[in-house]
Amino acid sequence: MRLTAIDFETANNASQSACSIGIVVFEDGMLIYEECFLIKPQRYYSQFSPFNITIHHITPEMVRYAPEFDQVFPKLLPWLDNAVVVAHNAPFDIAVLRSLIQLYGLETPIVPYIDSVEVARKCYPRLDNHKLNTVCSALEIELDHHDALSDARGSALIIMNALAAMDEYDPQVLMNCLNLRYKKL
Repeated sequence: MRLTAIDFETANNASQSACSIGIVVFEDGMLIYEECFLIKPQRYYSQFSPFNITIHHITPEMVRYAPEFDQVFPKLLPWLDNAVVVAHNAPFDIAVLRSLIQLYGLETPIVPYIDSVEVARKCYPRLDNHKLNTVCSALEIELDHHDALSDARGSALIIMNALAAMDEYDPQVLMNCLNLRYKKL
């Protein structure tokens, strides 16, 4: 079973303003691919918020010559096909992905997704909160918070830890045991 974790960073509050995506892929419990892409936001969404820059440290200069999302998407698509997508606070990352697909008129892949926040709440209920940095710290997962690749890796490893605790590597079994349901992109 393929598990593909994604994490977006955005230039501003607009979901169409992605400036980075991290992707981490596990297959049958083994890490098989990871990469981070800088993304040049489409011109109508290219204004960088100083607040966002302080969070992720990505500047307009860093993405000036980066490809726009429509050029990055074909590199992501093979890792999304036949996968379960994972993101921490998935409504945010899925909204960004949907917005970019719509903005560029791309075909939406039909894939299920899991929110690792929901899994963490069920598996680790005694934590003070279920923010990515809190859960990763509790599980001793190294994290460079708000680096898209590190955040995607952290999200994937939260799921992988939950699966390992069950000695199971099928996300559907995990979801059933936790009484959670896949959502569709």
